Amino acid sequence: MEDRIGQLRRIPLFSALSDEDIRHVAGLVKERSHRPGSTVYRQGQLDTSLYMVVSGRLKVWFRDERGKERVLNYLKAGDSFGEHSLLTGERRDVTVDVEQAAVLVYLEKGDFDSLLDRHPHLREALSLRQLASLAIVPLFEKLSTEDMQRIAARIGRTHYRQGSVICRQGELSGTFYIIESGKVAVLSQEETGEDSIITYLRDGEFFGQRSLLLGEPRDTSVQLVEDTSLFYLNKRDFDQLLEDFPSIREALNVEADVRGMMLKQRLPWQREGEVLATLSYKHTYAFVRSLWLLIFPVLALAAILALAPAFDWAGISLYIACTLVGASALALLGWQFIDWRNDYYAVTNKRVVHVEKTIFLRESRSEAPLESIQDIYILMPSVVGRLLHFNDLSIQTAGAKGKVVFKTIGNAAWVRDKIFEQLEGIKTEERGEERDAIRRKLELELGLVEGEAGPTVERDQVPTTAEPQVSPTVPRETTLLTDLLGAFRSYVLPQMRLEENGIVTWRKHWFRLIEKIAGPFLLLFMLVQLGTAAFLDLLSPAAGFESCFRVAILVGVPIGLFLLWYRYEDWRNDVYQLTDDRIIDLERLPLGLREERREASLAMIQDIGYEIPGVIANMLDYGNVVIETAGSEAAFTFSWVHQPRRVQEEVFARLDAFRERERQQQSARRAQELLDWFATYTDLSGEQERKVDETGE
Repeated sequence: MEDRIGQLRRIPLFSALSDEDIRHVAGLVKERSHRPGSTVYRQGQLDTSLYMVVSGRLKVWFRDERGKERVLNYLKAGDSFGEHSLLTGERRDVTVDVEQAAVLVYLEKGDFDSLLDRHPHLREALSLRQLASLAIVPLFEKLSTEDMQRIAARIGRTHYRQGSVICRQGELSGTFYIIESGKVAVLSQEETGEDSIITYLRDGEFFGQRSLLLGEPRDTSVQLVEDTSLFYLNKRDFDQLLEDFPSIREALNVEADVRGMMLKQRLPWQREGEVLATLSYKHTYAFVRSLWLLIFPVLALAAILALAPAFDWAGISLYIACTLVGASALALLGWQFIDWRNDYYAVTNKRVVHVEKTIFLRESRSEAPLESIQDIYILMPSVVGRLLHFNDLSIQTAGAKGKVVFKTIGNAAWVRDKIFEQLEGIKTEERGEERDAIRRKLELELGLVEGEAGPTVERDQVPTTAEPQVSPTVPRETTLLTDLLGAFRSYVLPQMRLEENGIVTWRKHWFRLIEKIAGPFLLLFMLVQLGTAAFLDLLSPAAGFESCFRVAILVGVPIGLFLLWYRYEDWRNDVYQLTDDRIIDLERLPLGLREERREASLAMIQDIGYEIPGVIANMLDYGNVVIETAGSEAAFTFSWVHQPRRVQEEVFARLDAFRERERQQQSARRAQELLDWFATYTDLSGEQERKVDETGE
């Protein structure tokens, strides 16, 4: 019992409890062992226990928005973890793996909550430190006591060792930190790749406020100068609080521009971890220029007034005519205004986007990943543009058409600078990742740290995360009839979108099928109707043409059926596919007459756009997705696909993940190349020293 009390005393959560209270807690803890290579819990898992390490070594890591594994910490005897989930009951935001055989003691949330119910004063004692830490942050100083307590319940506590990097410049991490004890250095990366110290932060100071509020990438790195204990608040938890308790949002002590950005709704196509850098609209001149359509109601009104005397229009008739024309003019004016505000240009930390909409008629979106941008230049479209201070911003990529144009915007230079700022942020993050990879490789080579991979699992050892295996002797529950019915259904009614083994397959929209089979279907319908009428003596062929009529029916019906099947099969055979590393356009004619297959690596993609071409396309939600590549051939066009917005987003998501994998592999290769250089240099230096020793010079 005394050992358990000593372990609990070292956990900051319980450090302020009295001897009697902490003894109550110690009576609830349990113990268990973990083998090397096992996992205590995974990111996203519902595990709400608090753990303390008695012996062994554990690795704490998480997978970020881009799917990259980021190591946060290594734990040894005396460390604790899992405090946040114990208090809030939320799913884990990190993974904890066992590298060396470990013994853990743990406190389950059910036992802990029962203890708090029996001793209510404990709940208040446990939140005092969080409340005290929040009280010193200007962001929360205007909050009520109730709202402060709600935030305190979401705050977690963590510990980092000297030399650890909490966050890197340019990375997406919305966590806000308050230093409980210790010291950290705030660093800024120069163009040379070197980090320069901006300032030091100590007990009671904090960092990450803008990332918490706006989700912006980090503008600095933070590294620990000494072992440090921190309180933290995740953006996900904070955003949920703002949604559940609007009074918190209203009382936050933030500047007007930050509050305005917080109130902005996310655009429907924004992905997780994608931050909006700027949103621009067309200059007012574009709206004024579109008002030439008002000339038609004006001419109609002039004609009514001119013809009124000739037709003896007066009184109510003239009033009704003028009112109808005036209402039409106002409706047209409102339609033009909405159409003007529908179009916008966006720059995020991942891409540039141009959205063009015409209400009920058409919609298009063209975009380019930031990494694909080759050149950016500003064009003066006319003398009017010079006078009214608007320009066109042309963003050039290596694609065949290779251009995303922001037309008629009044802040072209500012938008251009924002794009360059995002590009520089990507380069900064890549340099930081490369330096981390090189540092890790050197530490492993020099034996400064242990390898990340745990010992090999023994043959008879079953990992704790293994999926249950289905016995091959389990009898099938399906029958031949259900198999045949399922195959028939999948043939006759194929899915517009199908995902199997990580490969997404799209077919053209069913409305395209109707267009293709309309002719053969009408022919077949007419022949069947004529044949039925003749069989029932409702219609007799002209004298002398009886045999021709029978031949036309007997030959035309099979031909119509064949054409119907041929057109259907032709529609069904044309598919578009997306894998983890390429896009595929496959077109096949029935009966093996012709097959054309085009493929391109995701690395070749430069621009992605879609177009919904008309009223029917808007109603049925189909369109064309155009994917420009750096190759000399024409662009890939996924035509007539269902939900083109979703198709474009899926292509971009796969492209983003592919490029992240490429960056990681490139960083690893460069780190290995540097190690090879160092090893060769060491060998040459050793040879030179041996020669000097042998010659005695």
